[in-house]
Amino acid sequence: MVGKLSDDRLMSGSRVPVLYAWLVANEPHPYSTPNDELRQSISAKSGTYKRGQVAHMEAAYCGNLFESTIALDVCDEFGLPAPELSPSVYRSPDGGWQCSADAIVELETPIKVFATETVEIDGENAMDTSFVDLIGNIPIEVKTTESPYIGQVPLWRGPVQLQMQMMAVDAKFGIVATVHRGNLRHYKIYRANPFMQQKITEICMDFRARVISETFYPPVNVDDCSKTHLGGNTDPIELHRIHEEVERLVQLRKESKDVADEIAALQTKIMQEMQDNEVAIAGEYQVKWPTRHYKAQPAKVTPAKESRIVRLKTLQIK
Repeated sequence: MVGKLSDDRLMSGSRVPVLYAWLVANEPHPYSTPNDELRQSISAKSGTYKRGQVAHMEAAYCGNLFESTIALDVCDEFGLPAPELSPSVYRSPDGGWQCSADAIVELETPIKVFATETVEIDGENAMDTSFVDLIGNIPIEVKTTESPYIGQVPLWRGPVQLQMQMMAVDAKFGIVATVHRGNLRHYKIYRANPFMQQKITEICMDFRARVISETFYPPVNVDDCSKTHLGGNTDPIELHRIHEEVERLVQLRKESKDVADEIAALQTKIMQEMQDNEVAIAGEYQVKWPTRHYKAQPAKVTPAKESRIVRLKTLQIK
């Protein structure tokens, strides 16, 4: 995967989980929003986008270092022939998206794979989840994560990306191979999902149209609002449609301030009682007021910053 470049103007397998999570599954994606992806592609269209600007890029890069090793282990675990590692980028016939797999296995005859402690098979009943006969092209998507295994694979960590890869090579089956915290393997076999694949096609075509017209999605959170709507128009507008939401926000802010004031007062009273003691017992609770030690550090000079305009992330209501 390292060094394998795709067209940043188009939606890709690694980016489509962002759109699917927010727009189809109504689940937040931990790293990005649809508008973040749209800004990237618009920048690529204008020639101003530079790869390597993503905050979690280092973790992704380190994960790439182990892709081949994990993909080979998957095939050894399943009894499959050696895979093609880091195959070429695939593009959809309609030009709406592109993707690449970490590895692909081609099976001309079926190979039966059983579920184990390491291997999970996606399905709706005991028969579907106990074993599967793999056949045809089998894309493998490799993931490494610091998160523990919690009994399920998040949509954004492989399953959606895999469905696009399965679309690309007309596969009936695919594998998401995840290594958790460097010491736990979880290999899951998925079947082609017509609903997910249709939704992927729809959101990718819509995305391409938005890149061309530079039409942004409705922002999904406060940070997204600040990045999408940059301000500049100081003429007042009426918010009659959502005046109740404004009133509720004012009320919640007041309640939050009252709670914060009460918390501060209670902490002050407890600290007054504890004095120099770092541990105290109050009924069934143990209260700790620890001391933190900081090492001496040399003086630092703050580097100069260019002027810029940033939309604030907090509303001011009077």
